[in-house]
Amino acid sequence: MSLHARNLALLDDLAIPYREVSHEAVLDYPTAHAVRQRFGLRGVESKSLFLRLKGGGYAMLVTLENARADWVQLKAVLGARPSIASDEELVALTGCVPQCACPLGHAAAITLVFDDAILQHEYLLFSPGPPERTLEVSTADLARLLPTLPNRVLNYRSS
Repeated sequence: MSLHARNLALLDDLAIPYREVSHEAVLDYPTAHAVRQRFGLRGVESKSLFLRLKGGGYAMLVTLENARADWVQLKAVLGARPSIASDEELVALTGCVPQCACPLGHAAAITLVFDDAILQHEYLLFSPGPPERTLEVSTADLARLLPTLPNRVLNYRSS
């Protein structure tokens, strides 16, 4: 099953409503903002960073587009020093396109680090895999989805 199909299945399994739009590839925030305006999408843009953990393992940090990673906090939350994984690791382990990491639908071994600041917004916008697709999902519904994921989900708070 493709990453896109896994993302839609996660939402459909819990009857979570979403809006999906098709567009040109979004690999940067200026293009994401143009797509948001063109389609009247609500919400904030996500930023997902695929992390390699010292000592082994991987995590996906899901935060907001302008948030900066707090590496000290991430190390404390994850229990290991994180660094940004290579594009090759991202593609091989998640099926994501570099510059378009998807926050959900990954193997259970990949820890999800979810920024609580996301929940202060009504909707989150993210790619479900292909950079030519964007999903708009209520953050209240995402909060309901997170405990059902096979991944370990850790909370994080961007500054």
